[in-house]
Amino acid sequence: MMKQMNLEFDDEPAKKTIVLRDYQEKAVNDIRQCMMHGKKRIILNSATGSGKTATSVDIISKTAQNGFKVLFLANRRELVFQAKATLENFGLDCGMIMSGEESDLDKPVQIASMQTFIRRMDLEDLAENRWFHDAKLCVVDECHSSVSPSYLKILNAYGDDVYTIGLTATPGRGDQKPLGEYYEEIVSTISVAELTEQGYLVPARYFVPSTPDLENLKMTAGDYNKKELGERVNQAKLVGDIYENWSVICPDRPTIIFATNVAHSISIRDAYRKHGVEIEHIDARTPKEERGDAIERLRSGKLRVITNVGILTEGFDFPEAGCIVLARPTKSLGLYIQMGGRGLRIAPLKQNCIILDHGGCVSEHGYLDDEIEWTLEGKEKAWSKPKRKEKEKKTVKCTACNLVFEGSDRCPDCGSIVKSFGKAIETLDAELIEAKGKKKLSRADKRIFWGMTQHYRAMKCYKQGWAAWHYKGFTGVWPRGMDDVAPIKPDEKFLNWLRHVNIKKAKSRVNDGS
Repeated sequence: MMKQMNLEFDDEPAKKTIVLRDYQEKAVNDIRQCMMHGKKRIILNSATGSGKTATSVDIISKTAQNGFKVLFLANRRELVFQAKATLENFGLDCGMIMSGEESDLDKPVQIASMQTFIRRMDLEDLAENRWFHDAKLCVVDECHSSVSPSYLKILNAYGDDVYTIGLTATPGRGDQKPLGEYYEEIVSTISVAELTEQGYLVPARYFVPSTPDLENLKMTAGDYNKKELGERVNQAKLVGDIYENWSVICPDRPTIIFATNVAHSISIRDAYRKHGVEIEHIDARTPKEERGDAIERLRSGKLRVITNVGILTEGFDFPEAGCIVLARPTKSLGLYIQMGGRGLRIAPLKQNCIILDHGGCVSEHGYLDDEIEWTLEGKEKAWSKPKRKEKEKKTVKCTACNLVFEGSDRCPDCGSIVKSFGKAIETLDAELIEAKGKKKLSRADKRIFWGMTQHYRAMKCYKQGWAAWHYKGFTGVWPRGMDDVAPIKPDEKFLNWLRHVNIKKAKSRVNDGS
C-alpha cells in the first residue's frame, strides 16, 4: 500500500520560513482533512490576490520535506517562469520541464509547461521514464482549464497514485460547467469582499459608458461566438468610445485592456496612439521577446496601456494596474472575474481600481466582490449567487458620469441625483446642472460661477479663453464686468457640470469622427 502523504513538517525546517495568513493556514488544514478522508483531487478556490501561490508553496514544501516529488503544471511559459521564481524564492530546489530550457529531473520539485510535458509523454516510454511515475503531488495552476483532454492525459497517467491540488479563483470550465468530472472536493478560502475589508485588495469602482448590441449573437461553448462578437464590437464608434471615456475618467492610471480578438485589440491600440498615448497590443502570436518587453515597459511606467487578447487574463501580477477596461463581453463569470481581478491587488498609494465596462459585464454578472457559491455538481453552471432580498441595495447607473453604484440616490462621484433610484442597472436620468435655456441666473449667481471658473482655470494652468468659453456655455453670455471677482473654490455642482461637459465633448468628437 502506498504511504499516505501528509502535510506535517519533519524536524528539519524549510530553507526559508513561509508565513501564512490565518485563512491560508485554514486552507492547508482543510486540504489535509480532505486527504485524510480519502479525497485525492482537490481544488483550492481562492480569490485573485489572496495568496494562492503562498498557500501552495507551503503544501509543496511540506510534501518535498517528507521525501515526495512534486509536479507543478502551468499552461503558459510566463506562468512557468513565474512559478519557478516564486518557489525558489522560498528556498525550494526546482527543475524545469519546458522546451528550450535545460532540464534536471533529479530535483524533487519540477515546474512543467503542460504543452512540453504532453509532448514528452508521447515521445518517451513511461516505463523508462521514472519521473512520470514518481511524483506524489501534482499542483495544477489555473486549474479551471485542467479538464481539457491534454491536462487529463497527464493527470490520468498517474491514476490513483497521485494527489492533485488545483489552484484557481474560478473553479468552472470555459463553457461555465463544473469541474466534477475530475475533481472531488472544493476547499474555498476567503472572499473578495473580505479581502477588501481586511486591506488585502483595493475596492473597485465601476463605470459603464457604453455597451455593444449583443442581441441574437450566436453562442459557442457557453459564450458568445468569437467571430460574430468581434464583428459587433470592432466598430469605429465603439472603439473610439473606449478611448474617449478613458481619457476623461482616468487617463493617468496604468491600464490593462481586454479585447475580443486580435483585430479588435489592434483597433483599440490605434485609437489610443492617434491621441499620442503610449500603448502596445499583445496576443498569443506576439513573439515572446516583444511580449515580455511590453510587459516590462508597463511595469516600469514607460508604457501607460496594454491591450491584449487572452494573455493577461490568468496569473499576471501587476499590482500597479489602476484601470481595467473590459472591452470583451462575456457570458462566463469566471472570465469576468479573471479579467477584473487583475486590477484589485494593492500597491503603494493605490486606493481603488476603476473598471471601465464596455462589454456589459457588470450588468451580466454583478460586482467582483459579490458572494459566489461554487460547485462540482450538476451539468449546467459551476456557480450560483445567493438571490438578493427585496430590501437590499439596488444597483443603479448615473448618466452624468456613468458610475455604477448602490445604496444612495446621489452619485458618489459627481453628485448627480438619480431620479428613478432603486431600479436594476440601466441608464437612468440624472439632474444635470445645465442652466442655459432652462432658467435665468441672477447677477450674484453669475459672479460666483465666474469665480469658480477662474479658480479651476488657475489650478489647471488653462488659458483665460477656457474660462470665458465655459462661462458662456453655462450662462449663455460672455463674461463682462467681472474683473473684480476673486477666485472661488469650485463646489460640487460646478464640478458635476464640468464633468458632464467633458463627457459630452468626448462623445461628440467620436460621433464626428475626429
